[in-house]
Amino acid sequence: MPRLYYCLLLFLLTTVVAPAQSTTDSPSDYLYWSATRRLTPADFHLRLKQDGRVQGSSGIYGFGLKGNVYDLLGKRANQAVQNRMLRSGSWLDTTDRADVRLQLQYHQTSFDISEIYARRLRQKLRSVAKNVLLWGKPSLEDVINEHLQASQQRQVAYIEETAYGSVPEKQAAWEQQIQQELRELAAYAVADE
Repeated sequence: MPRLYYCLLLFLLTTVVAPAQSTTDSPSDYLYWSATRRLTPADFHLRLKQDGRVQGSSGIYGFGLKGNVYDLLGKRANQAVQNRMLRSGSWLDTTDRADVRLQLQYHQTSFDISEIYARRLRQKLRSVAKNVLLWGKPSLEDVINEHLQASQQRQVAYIEETAYGSVPEKQAAWEQQIQQELRELAAYAVADE
């Protein structure tokens, strides 16, 4: 039995470390969530045709993995999961200047909701990292997809309750709840760069 452990240890020590996800996207194409920096119109890079039929705005928020699964065991565990906005896929309708503030408020709240689930994902991945390394279970893809789905469901609930952030009382309640959850998950935050 001890030979099995030595073989496993030798295997783990000699395994080539590879990035969890390789990407060809430019790092500047992503805007990473920040506790201190709020979204601005300049963050939305996709430009719509002036005479087009598309109205409103859209933001693409998601999680990215940086590094490898071994990072989940160390001091850089929180940095392994990034909450980011894809700038080149996000747009903001600036034709109605009065509406821009509301659109930005809506998108910032959506980005903040995504951060809650990024922190929950960091928490979960840290708790299962040893099992993932030793047994391959649970699947990282399954854990990530579970949190992405939960984030999307929460954003739908936010949209339904606040009409895209346009009901002031409901918007204020959501913002208060989100800030409370972010404080509760502060141990899984990533410091602003």
